[in-house]
Amino acid sequence: MEERTCLVSVLCTAYNHEEYIRSALEGFVNQKTDFAFEVLINDDASTDKTAEIIREYEEKYPHIIRPFYQKENQFSKGIGYVYENVLYPNARGKYLAFCEGDDCWTDDTKLQQQADFMETHPDYAACVHNTLLHYCDGSRPDEPLIAPAGDRDLGFEQLIQGPVASYHTSSLFARKDIITQKPDFYLVATSYGFADYAWGLWLRMNGKIHFIDRLMSVYRICSNPAAWSAGVGGQYGKLRKFIVGKAELLRSFLPQAPEEYKALTEQVILEREFELMYIEGRDREQRREPYRSILRRQSFSYRLKNLVKSYFPGLQRLYRQRRGYHD
Repeated sequence: MEERTCLVSVLCTAYNHEEYIRSALEGFVNQKTDFAFEVLINDDASTDKTAEIIREYEEKYPHIIRPFYQKENQFSKGIGYVYENVLYPNARGKYLAFCEGDDCWTDDTKLQQQADFMETHPDYAACVHNTLLHYCDGSRPDEPLIAPAGDRDLGFEQLIQGPVASYHTSSLFARKDIITQKPDFYLVATSYGFADYAWGLWLRMNGKIHFIDRLMSVYRICSNPAAWSAGVGGQYGKLRKFIVGKAELLRSFLPQAPEEYKALTEQVILEREFELMYIEGRDREQRREPYRSILRRQSFSYRLKNLVKSYFPGLQRLYRQRRGYHD
C-alpha cells in the first residue's frame, strides 16, 4: 500500500485473544469505505493461537493487514511502549482508529462515517461513537456505554470524568498528528497502565470531539484474566493503583487545563481522593472537609455504611480482612 493512498490506520493490540480476535479482524476487513485503510496489529507474544489466526487474515487480506509478531511481551515495558515504538511509527494514515483484540466493530460503515465527518470538520480533533458493553461472565445484561441522547459534541465536563462518561477506545478516531504527541500527563497515565483518559483530555485541548450516538463497537468486559476489565474489579492492589493513577494524571494536567475548567479539575481530583479513601478504609476522613460535601452527594446506603465504618472500626477491619483488603 502506498503511503499517499492510506487515509486511516487502524491500530490493534492483541494478547491471548484467541477466542475473540477473529471477530475483531472481521470487523476490520468488512469495513465499506471509499478510501484505503490499513490495520496494524501487534501480537504481543501470545501463547495461544492468536498469532496463527492473525497470519490467516494476513494471507487473505495482505493489502489491509499489517501484523507485528513480537517474540517477547512488549506490554510489560509499559502500555505506551507498543504504540510509541511499534504502531505509531509505522502508521501511514492521516487518522488513527483504535480497537483492542478482544473488542470488535459491529457496523461496516463505522470508518466511513467517522472519516466523512472529520474530513469536513477540520476544527475537530477526534470523532467517537457509542459502544455496547458486553459482560462475558454474564454478570450483567448488555447495555450502551452512554445513555442515548443524540449526536453531539463532548464537553470538557464529560471528558474530565474519564472514558466511562464519554467514550470507549474502540470508538476513537483521531487525527494522527495530535494524538501521537506525548504531553506530561499522558506519560503519567501510561506509567499507571492506561492511556485513554489522557488521550481524551489532550484531544479536547487541541480541538473539538464529536460523538455519534450509534452503537458501532462492542467492549468485552472480563474477556480473559489478562484483560484490564477483569483485573481491576475485585483486585485491591490493581484497583488502588488505577485510582491513584487517575488522581496523579489530573494533578499533572491541572497546570495545562483551560482556565475556565481549573476549578472543575480540582473538584474531580478531590473526588478521586475520596474514592481512594473508600477503598483504603479511611472512611472517617471522608467526613471531613473538603470531602464532606462529596459524601453528602452519595446515596443514603453509602452514607449509612460510612457512618458505621467510621465509628465501629472493629467491624470495618473484619470486613476488609474478609474482602482481602490487607493493610
